[in-house]
Amino acid sequence: MKNMSRYTRFQLPTKKAKTEVHPVWRGIGCVMMVVIPVLSYAGAVKIVEYGLQNNWPFPYTLLGHIYFPPWVWRAPVLPLLAGPIANYNNLGAVALVFLALVVALAGVFSTVYAIIYRVIAPPRYSAVDAPPPKYKAKSYKR
Repeated sequence: MKNMSRYTRFQLPTKKAKTEVHPVWRGIGCVMMVVIPVLSYAGAVKIVEYGLQNNWPFPYTLLGHIYFPPWVWRAPVLPLLAGPIANYNNLGAVALVFLALVVALAGVFSTVYAIIYRVIAPPRYSAVDAPPPKYKAKSYKR
């Protein structure tokens, strides 16, 4: 038994908490950062192609090639960057659908990830935590 004098602190025996996360959980976020944009881009290209074939009402400003002002082509480095962009057909529509798909897929994957993690995760409280309060409030009656 420890000597409990006035100048020593009382400490509960601590168990070493499991702080390491399973390697699978560490890699899921990294995989999602790569997979979501790739799937979104591929889906955006296919959706825009399908929409154009079936006469979907895309705004005319999003369709066709992007035109840059003449000063872009006279600058030293900008033609190297603007050339591939100017040659891409329907870039505005693809970019808009891409952003919508990124938001949707990230939301779906994050929700599924959270549900799976909640089922598999370690318990919320460990042995050294205080138990949650068991207080039930009275119903308010006037």
